[in-house]
Amino acid sequence: MSVRNRTVALATRPLLDIAAEVLVRDAAAALAQVAAAAGIGRTTLHKRYPTRQHLLVAVAEDSLDIIEGAIADAVPDGRDPAAALRALVDALVPLGPRLEFLLRQPSLDAEPELMARWARVDEPLTDLMTRAAAAGLLRAGVAPWWAVSSLYAVAYTAWEGVAEGRLAPLDAPALAHDTLLGGIGARG
Repeated sequence: MSVRNRTVALATRPLLDIAAEVLVRDAAAALAQVAAAAGIGRTTLHKRYPTRQHLLVAVAEDSLDIIEGAIADAVPDGRDPAAALRALVDALVPLGPRLEFLLRQPSLDAEPELMARWARVDEPLTDLMTRAAAAGLLRAGVAPWWAVSSLYAVAYTAWEGVAEGRLAPLDAPALAHDTLLGGIGARG
């Protein structure tokens, strides 16, 4: 791809997508690295995000927006818990890079508003896991918070397997779903 075509291709991708990709590859990446990957100048990036922490928070907020949307689509009110769990795993596996970003940036823990937002994003998942337990899908005694954490872990691990070429993209959601229910499910 020519330099011009590469620059045009980068310009059409949202900056926060590019930043998330760079920061997942290198959690300590500098703003200059993000700017270079986005095909923009450091000054342009600094005008929008004056500090690295501002950029991290913006990527985190964007990641939560994406994850929240996926959850809302997969777990509409009243959906059967078994079908909702399957749809949720299908939706979250491709979002592995965004989950990884949120989990690997320790400076985000110092952002109370962001942590409160993530807790709110988790509420429908906690509710789903409570309903799944009541429906007999989860092993007795599995705390909903543990089930949610397990869901994130298997979704991330499945994405990682795809990214490393160890797992076929179409196989990843089923493996993640089966691993989740094999570990915390009633049949596990």
